[in-house]
Order: sequence, then C-alpha cells, then structure tokens
Amino acid sequence: MLSSLFSPLRVGPVELQNRIVSTAHQTTLVADHLPTADFVAYHEARARGGVGLIVMEATAPHPSGILTAHELAGYLPEMADAYRRVAAAVQPHGTKLFVQLLHGGREQIAGPPRAPALAPSAIPSQRFRVAPRALRVEEIEEIIRGFGDAARIAAEGGLDGVEISAAHRYLIAQFFDPELNQRDDEWAEPSRFLLAVVRAVREAAPRLCVGVRMSADSIPAQHVVPHLTGEVDYVSVALGESPSYLGSLLIVPPPPLGENLIAPHTAQFRIGVPVIATSRVIDANEADALVASGAADAFGMTRALIADPDLPSKARSGQRVIRCIGCQACIAHYHAGEAIRCAINPRTGRELTPPPSAGSTHAGRVVVVGSGPAGITAATVAVAAGHDVTLLERAHQIGGQFAIATRTVGSRAVAEGFLANHADALDSVDVRLGIVATANTVAALSPDLVVVATGARAYAPALPGVQAWDVLAGSATVGKRVVVADWGGDPIGINTAELLADAGHDVVYCVASVTVGESLHQYRRNLFLQRLYRAGVEIVQHRELVAGDSESATLHNVFAPELETTIAADTIVLALGRVPEDGLAPLLRAAGLRVEEAGDCLSPRGLEEAVLEGTRAAQAVFA
Repeated sequence: MLSSLFSPLRVGPVELQNRIVSTAHQTTLVADHLPTADFVAYHEARARGGVGLIVMEATAPHPSGILTAHELAGYLPEMADAYRRVAAAVQPHGTKLFVQLLHGGREQIAGPPRAPALAPSAIPSQRFRVAPRALRVEEIEEIIRGFGDAARIAAEGGLDGVEISAAHRYLIAQFFDPELNQRDDEWAEPSRFLLAVVRAVREAAPRLCVGVRMSADSIPAQHVVPHLTGEVDYVSVALGESPSYLGSLLIVPPPPLGENLIAPHTAQFRIGVPVIATSRVIDANEADALVASGAADAFGMTRALIADPDLPSKARSGQRVIRCIGCQACIAHYHAGEAIRCAINPRTGRELTPPPSAGSTHAGRVVVVGSGPAGITAATVAVAAGHDVTLLERAHQIGGQFAIATRTVGSRAVAEGFLANHADALDSVDVRLGIVATANTVAALSPDLVVVATGARAYAPALPGVQAWDVLAGSATVGKRVVVADWGGDPIGINTAELLADAGHDVVYCVASVTVGESLHQYRRNLFLQRLYRAGVEIVQHRELVAGDSESATLHNVFAPELETTIAADTIVLALGRVPEDGLAPLLRAAGLRVEEAGDCLSPRGLEEAVLEGTRAAQAVFA
C-alpha cells in the first residue's frame, strides 16, 4: 500500500526515507530573526510523524532581502547554533533537513520602517505597493556572496541541504523575467544571476544537497530551467507569484480551486534530477498515484502536515488522518504576523503547550448542545477520550451554519471537509436531532458536564428584507432583482450574492465595509471577487441599508452619510451580522449543572475559535 510514496528517494548526496515533503512555509515562530523553541518543536512534531524532508521556511541570505520582521536571517552567525538545535530535534527521526534561501527583491511585506527595496530594475510592485531601486553592480555581487555565506552557515549548522528560491517573482525570478529585468549590462542575461547564486552556494557548501524552487506556471522559469542542468540536485516547483492579486492566491490555493493543481505543470521541469512538486496536495493516496504516474518524484504536502503532523505514519498504517480543508487559517496567521495555527488542529503551533490531563480514570457523561463546529469538536474530542457523549441539536441535520454553507461555492469545500473529518467519530456519539434543549431536558440526562455550543442567529434590525441565512437555506422567496445588504463582517453576504447570481438573479451587492470580503483571507476574497465579476454582479461599496420597500432599497454612504442612493429592487436580502444564542448556559448553571461554553454563543467569530474552544471545553470534563 502506498508503495510509491513510501519508497526512498536519492536526491544528490542525501536519501529521503519517503517522498512526503514539508516544503518551506513561514511559521512566525521566530524572534529577532532566529528560530524559537516553538519553531523547533513544530518541526520536530512533523519529523516524529515520519515526513521524509523538511525544508525550513524562507530565510534571508542578506539584510536587503528581509521580507518581514519575523523572517529567519540566514546571514547571522548565530544561525549555525540555531540550525544545530533544529537538526538535533529533526534528524534523529530519519528526516532530512534543508533551509530555503530567499531574497524578496522588490517584494516586501513588512511595515515601516522598511529598508530600501532593491530589484533588477526600478519597476513598482502592485500587491504590496513597493517601489524599488535598481540594484547597482556591486550590490548584486554582494548579494551573491550573501547566498554563499548563508549556505556556509547552513553547512556549519549541520543541515542536509539548501534550497534556493527562484520562484514567485522574488529577486532571482525578477532577474530572469524580461518584464522585470530591463537592464542593459551583463546582468540583463536571464540565467546569469540564478547561476551565479547556485554556484556560490555550491562553492560555499560543497557537501550539501542543493536545489532550486521555481514557479511551474511561469513562462520565464520554463525557459531558464534547462540552464540548471548539471548545476543542481533537484528542482522544486509550485504555483503562483507574489506581486499580483490573482497570482498570489496560487501560492497557497484555496477552495474551490481543486487539489493537486501542480500535477499538470511539472513536465517542463524535468532536467535529469528529481522534481519535488507542491500546491494543495493533501491526500496520501492521491500523492502515491501521482508519484507512480511520474508527475513528480516527491510531493510537498505542507498544508496537510500543518493539519496533521502524523500524516505519514498514519497513512502508512491505515489510520484516519486529520484532512486539511483549505480554510486558509495557516496563511492568514502569517499575513497577520502571528504564530502559525491550524483552524482544525489546535495543537499546531502549540506543540510545547501540553494538553490538560484527565483528573479521573473513569468515563464521564457529557452533553453537548449544538452541532456546529464548536459542538461537533467538543463531542468528538470527548468521545475520543472515552466519555459517554450525547449531542442535542434543535435542527434536523448537524452542522449549524456549516449546514447552509455546503450550498455555497465559496464555503462548500471547507464546510464539507470539516464535517467529513468528524463523520467517523460522530458514529460513537448519541446524536439527537430535532431536540430543543432546556434546563429540564439537559438535567434529565444527568451529565457530569454540559458543553453549550448553541451558536448564533442572524442579527435582525428593524429594516425590510429577508435574511441571507434563509436564502442560503433555500427557505426564502426572492425576486428577480435583488439588493444584498452586507455589513462585511463575515462571509454570509458574499456567499449569498454569489448563490443568487448563479441562480439567475440580477444582483446588486452593497457592502458597508471598507473593502469587499474584508473579513476573509485575501486569497479567498480575491477568488470571490473574480467569480462575482464574471457572474455580472454589480458591486456597490461603502453603502449601508437605511430603508426600503418592495420596490427599492435606500442606502447611505458610510463615510459621507448625507449621500443617499436609491436602488431598484424586488427583494432586499439582509446580511447584517450575527448575535449569540446565549440564553441556555445561565439557566443550566442556575439548575446546578457544570457548564462550559464554546463558539459563537460566547460571541460570533469563526471556525478557528469554535474548534479551539470546543476542544478546551471537552478537555475540561475532569480538569
């Protein structure tokens, strides 16, 4: 079983124990540009889980290449000792350990004060609004030496390899991209800078494995990769580019984009050395088939390993894996400058924080009220710990808000993926649907603990219209021309606008937030916008609903309220936020029951909070 994925792979001077790779990704578990103890524990967990190769996150080879304030600095002499600490934790598990060296060039994510941005040519960058200066020849030569020095430090630190990032239109890719390199000196030649860096790394660290990461959907990369023949031990390919809105989302592609997106793009990067490919490869069986097909020799399953660091050992033994659902929480934390987290696995990034131990050895009786993400999590965590669990849900299906999210293009995969992850565990839970929980009905079950996860309901101000929740559930009648009034604080309004447009309605989508999809991660938001524009949705920004009737909606500009707009509408759809269903917990406590609350009933938020609080509530059974 999975014989291709779990066969060893020779990559230059090293042999990988299997073909599963944790590719370079930023953890923000970094202080003063050095890895923290949490960083070491994070990677040790994935090595212990059996991954074949860990490529540590993008690390600056030179001070001018720093992307963020929480990026590793590979040029610091102290990095040698830091690498030794990571290697001592990772390598005893049989996992090889590389570092990726990346210079951002004109791409800078950090806030002010920023260092001067340097690039082959002075061409501004769209996404991060960076205006670089053209590199001087002596600066180019200094950066090349920086790559060599960083590689030497990596070798001193006991690493097995160095991966040079020439992907995503960062500095090296800027040199071989004719749109970004408009020089008229010797550095105008596309492959010159790339080869100079590769050779500097080789000379400085001759015993290390050396690879290059490239964007497989980049035409310039396809043209330049043959020049790496005989120069590198492997080629790593991914998708996307940093400077554009649509290109950037392919770096960490969200649903509804499909899985295994990289597979059709690898052939042109075959230059006689192993190819490592990554871009939303999350299923071990599919990765095994892709290796067997020759699509690549190894696959980065990075987000899958963020969700479940034990994926390799579980897949090999046939155990159930916590499957990545593509919710983008991991990359959202990075873009917010926060430590890496996973919405569906609260252990991720908290590896040094031990879970609470049970205070009793006998099974308790747990009643969970509400079957949204918080309730499902609490129920499955409690039943996995051996407790007797009853789940009460007033609806006739489980899922809470995720039950209606399954009808939407933008949230379906996340909702269905979450529910699928818990399906087997829920088979061991006494699930009772159509039950309205009261203090008496819950007390009659004699629980040791009650987890209240009653969620939220739609906020219903004194304004005309039907609720977006009812539209998503299919229980509202909607006319031909629809105005969707969205407060902009959750994905309900934007999902409703898309659902109605796909059903043939003429949709005017009015958003009261500063930007459309402001609460969504930018990659999901950008895909939503692409689909809405293509569906013909009229987007009206900075407008809030103040009145309306059966023929029109009246809106005010949120920044200049005296500016009033009237839009013809057969139906007004309200997506104006959520309020907690928080009435049950006080009644249960008054009845003398022990109660924990989790999720939206405490305050409507998102999946990550629901799962974290549901987990902690279940762990409190005998704490």
